[in-house]
Amino acid sequence: MAFFKKKPVTIILVFIAILQILLFYYYKVSVDREYRAAKADLSSQAFMLTSNIEERASIVKGVSSFVQTVGFGADPDVINQYLSTAYHSTNHLMNLVIAPGGIIRYLYPIEGNTAILNKSLLLEPKLSTPGLIEETIRSRTITVDGPRLLAQGEYGMVIRQALFNNNSFEGIVSVTLRINDIISHFLGSNSKVYITGKDHAYLFGTHMEDKGTLISIPIRFYNQNWLINTRLSPSVKWNALISVLLVDFAFLSIIASVLYYLTRQRRFNRELEQVVNIRTRDLRISERLYEKLAYYDSLTEIPNRRFFMDEFDRLLKEADPAHTFTLFFFDLNRFKEINDTLGHSAGDRVIRTLARRIHKASLPCRLFARTGGDEFVMLFQDLPREQIPQMAEQLSAIAAKPLIIAGTHLNLSTSIGISLYPEHSTTKEDLLKYADMSMYQAKATDGKGYYLFDDQLKEKLQQKTLIAKYLHSALENREFLLHYQPQVHAATGDVVGLEALIRWNHPEKGLLPPGYFITAVEEAGLMTQLTDWVIHEVCRQLAAWKREGLQILRTSVNISNSWFYNRNLIPMLMSIFDHYGLTPDCLEFEITESTALLEEHYPLLQQMRDRGIIVSVDDFGTKYSSLNYLKHFPVSKIKIDRTFITGIGQSSIDETIIKSIVYVASQLGFDLIAEGVESREQTDFLLTHGCEHVQGFLFYRPLPACEIGPLLKRPELAMKAGSSMMEECNRAIE
Repeated sequence: MAFFKKKPVTIILVFIAILQILLFYYYKVSVDREYRAAKADLSSQAFMLTSNIEERASIVKGVSSFVQTVGFGADPDVINQYLSTAYHSTNHLMNLVIAPGGIIRYLYPIEGNTAILNKSLLLEPKLSTPGLIEETIRSRTITVDGPRLLAQGEYGMVIRQALFNNNSFEGIVSVTLRINDIISHFLGSNSKVYITGKDHAYLFGTHMEDKGTLISIPIRFYNQNWLINTRLSPSVKWNALISVLLVDFAFLSIIASVLYYLTRQRRFNRELEQVVNIRTRDLRISERLYEKLAYYDSLTEIPNRRFFMDEFDRLLKEADPAHTFTLFFFDLNRFKEINDTLGHSAGDRVIRTLARRIHKASLPCRLFARTGGDEFVMLFQDLPREQIPQMAEQLSAIAAKPLIIAGTHLNLSTSIGISLYPEHSTTKEDLLKYADMSMYQAKATDGKGYYLFDDQLKEKLQQKTLIAKYLHSALENREFLLHYQPQVHAATGDVVGLEALIRWNHPEKGLLPPGYFITAVEEAGLMTQLTDWVIHEVCRQLAAWKREGLQILRTSVNISNSWFYNRNLIPMLMSIFDHYGLTPDCLEFEITESTALLEEHYPLLQQMRDRGIIVSVDDFGTKYSSLNYLKHFPVSKIKIDRTFITGIGQSSIDETIIKSIVYVASQLGFDLIAEGVESREQTDFLLTHGCEHVQGFLFYRPLPACEIGPLLKRPELAMKAGSSMMEECNRAIE
């Protein structure tokens, strides 16, 4: 290294000299490699040419053997037939000739070759090169005549063989080839190869200009000595030279760059030292900023989820066995409505204000952080259990203080979920999960606005986990089955329809109703797959009843919102109906009122109604201002929710709502049915006010398919079974 610093120019000059020698050697090697490659390619073409000429010579041998077998005096038709067969057995032949005594008697094909028919090879000079017929007879071997101008006027080559009987000359057989066929087929139309005699006289091929290095390979066969030639293009040397010069230029550029680098190195080192000092200072500032961005929420400037999880984990690891922690997980109720109505900027102001209020309240917490959206966590250490309700109420009171955002008075409220360490768990993940579940339980429970995790909620979580564990295999193992609840005419008791209700024959829990697993199915993303199975199973069962000659009643199937996002939904349904031989009106699709309110589904619902598929609104009257929206629903039927039915005889409001629904449905032409009918009083009220079709335990419980069959045989049997079932259900209700 020290020597390099002292004499860098000397070292560089020596390197350049060695480089030039190596590049010149590389140039010579490259040109020599191209020469050898061209020569190898020429050798392969020479081999191909001689092989193909030998192949044509074998035809002469075959004709000779034929003539020696049958003799020149054989039936001409036999000889001509053989020549035709031999001619068509290969390609690129001009003709085949048999010349008894040297006179061309047999020729195929005649067309184009009449100029030589019945001519003597021994007397006609145009038929051969002078002296070559005599050489063919004298040598008694195959000879090649040409290339030359043939008597037919084309440029070609003749392969001949003389035939003898003992030592007596009997005749000659020959094959004629066109030179153009040899060029196009044997050498290739784009070949840059040409053939010369051994004296370099041009015979045929692509004659090139005398540029570049000549490459020749001798070809010897029979009586011919040829040279196959090509030329190595001058561009090959130029290309090799250009590549060498490019490499040379690249290396010289590198050397120039190195020299430039050496001249500026000292100056650069001085400047680098100054820059490093500045950057080091900036880096310290950036590290502090990165730490703030990584561990603190940019909107509220309080710790974020990452900071909370790291600190929570540290506290749990360092905690003494006697220490306890209380985790609050809370969010704002109806925060989405604030974002949707006032905008996200207003929502951000609400989050900032809430975080500032809680921070200023100086609650005795170890950690307070925002985990995302409107969700916050708060960790208390050694908080007495009896003070937990007081602390939760204090937090709720802080959030409930009046707030004015964008000129709007907001009354905020929170739902708080609470979990305890070590009582509920010793891991941060479980504690967060339990607190999160408790928060949603607090939302579902009217009252104090907070919920402390307990064994009931833990059992619910375990049950949910167990159900989710078996869900994927349940479809594969055919553990789902359908029960059917009859729908009846309240006045006559006649069965007028069915509703398909899914059940899960759980391997550990037994037969489970949908309330136990539908939520888990939706969370697992299996709702669409399960709905498809239900539709297929209902259609299969209806087709089976049809084959048994039973009455086919319209059967309703509950459809989730996610199922409507299937592609090719209508063609899929029609193909299912065609497969089972059913009409579209045999099924009724029940959708929730929330789904019916989504205008994006209206075109699809309209297509279903146009195809004769019945669509009804399930649980009608439980969402929004239903009567105002009813006229816009592209459906054919509505089902009055059981929450209103239970109010008959107890709530005048529920009775008024039922009357309104019945009246509006009749005016708009909708079919109507009431679910959850469990008493005669409810039935009489519905009949009095025009709702004739009902469904409920008063008439039938959901039944397996095998018990539905008898109800479809005879109306009187159905009525008898219905009366029996009504009595049983009345006793169960009482």
